[in-house]
Amino acid sequence: MGKSNSKNTVVAELSIEEIAAIRDSWTRAKNYNIGKKILFSLIEKRPKFAEYFGIPSDAVTFDGMQNSRELQLQAHRIQGFLDTAVGALGYCPISSVYDMAHRIGQIHFYRGVNFGADNWLVFKRVTVEQVAEAAATSRNGTEDSEGNGLKTLNDNEESSLFGSVAPIIGARRDPVTEICWNRLMTLIIREMKRGFLEEAMRNCKE
Repeated sequence: MGKSNSKNTVVAELSIEEIAAIRDSWTRAKNYNIGKKILFSLIEKRPKFAEYFGIPSDAVTFDGMQNSRELQLQAHRIQGFLDTAVGALGYCPISSVYDMAHRIGQIHFYRGVNFGADNWLVFKRVTVEQVAEAAATSRNGTEDSEGNGLKTLNDNEESSLFGSVAPIIGARRDPVTEICWNRLMTLIIREMKRGFLEEAMRNCKE
């Protein structure tokens, strides 16, 4: 019964306006390799994420990650989940989104993936930042020669280990987009954590 009450509370936590902002920004961001951008940025900030996602240590270089089959798969999974979740907002009961997140938390338990509070926070921040930047890039028309939304950095611009996820010069993020995505990711992560913990407790009792 407690689980049902939790979901009833969740339903009211995103307004119609917030859902519209999330859907609009995602429509613009999802064509910009957003899954790969999120994953690259996660590993750049916390290399431990490569281990969590089963990415070989020799692939944690710019060239290696470009060719890593496991990275491509994980990036596809991240983007696929977000695409399904956002696509459901406003059309399906919002509780369905949290059911998906809850299930991912359960899967994490059985795969031995326990991010810890600090890494969950990094995941949320990176997702919010990368979606907002990609949406801003789409709005400003900042693309590279292949049209994938990633501006090529010259020698005078700031680069990083994974140059393709460096902040896009001139792509100013929309604060409304960031606020709305922060709210969505807070709720999604809460359900992922709940799924993990409930499964852990159930297995302890057994």
